[in-house]
Amino acid sequence: AGAGRVAVCRDRRKMSDRKGLTSRNPQIEIHELNNEMVKFTLSGTDLATANALRRVMIAEVPTLAIEFVTIDINTTVLHDQFIAHRLGLVPLDSKDVDRFKYQRDCSCLGGCQECQVRLTLNVKNTTDEFKDVTTKDLNVEDQSGVWPVHTSDEDAIVIVKLGKNQELKLEAIAIKGIGKEHAKWIPVAVATFQIEPIIKLNEDVMDSLNERQIKMFVDSCPTKVYSYHEERGIEVIDKKRCVYCRECLKALEEEDTEDIEDLVKIDQSQDRFIFSVESTGVRPPEEIVLQSLMVLKKKLEDMENSVKEVRKQQNR
Repeated sequence: AGAGRVAVCRDRRKMSDRKGLTSRNPQIEIHELNNEMVKFTLSGTDLATANALRRVMIAEVPTLAIEFVTIDINTTVLHDQFIAHRLGLVPLDSKDVDRFKYQRDCSCLGGCQECQVRLTLNVKNTTDEFKDVTTKDLNVEDQSGVWPVHTSDEDAIVIVKLGKNQELKLEAIAIKGIGKEHAKWIPVAVATFQIEPIIKLNEDVMDSLNERQIKMFVDSCPTKVYSYHEERGIEVIDKKRCVYCRECLKALEEEDTEDIEDLVKIDQSQDRFIFSVESTGVRPPEEIVLQSLMVLKKKLEDMENSVKEVRKQQNR
């Protein structure tokens, strides 16, 4: 998939009369998007909002995961609780999670197709060799369309190994949940952001450097932010690579050149944040981002309604 630019909020709100508050028009610029991850720049907002978005991706985007395990036969080397814990961490396809209810909100008594998915596993090793029990061996009892993410021969997750005549038979129940309740419902393996750096080179100081000093400066950057051309001088290749290590500033500290400490100035942007979001496979990465925006919007709407209700009560 290619790059693109998406408006998060197209309606510019009126300027606030309160000091220090201004209208915002957040934007998302997508740099990379595939089945596993998305990289994008969020601009036109502040650090608190960016961090809130990151936290919602981790803790409040719903997925499906195994919550209950009934083990009928277990003659493996692992005890029941160990196997149940491993099953809970198996990623399940949650693309259709929105059609499921939270079990606590469902009107049924003992669980139904609207709030849970039933899986079974029944494997016995009748050979003299060790046998892997993997996510391929998990069977879905109903037509829910929910399956373990990793079921191919190449990426199936090993649950336990069976020796000769060992057997494992169980039933598992998967339900809807969020990462705030347990880590097994977290949809992301990585959800981080970096504040976009602002790098400014002083051309007057640059012209006073000799070739040895310029090469020392360029080579000092571990992430190769800079390049050198005889005609154009020092250039910033990709400022997003900067990790604020300031090795480029330290490299020339001992050089006897006037104003050399002013060669480069590195600051942090106040309204641009570079996100990297990697899915565990349970939901597409772009869907995780959009869902987190919806959750954040709902929280703000609930807060706004609560404030209005309090004001109504005070005015009575």
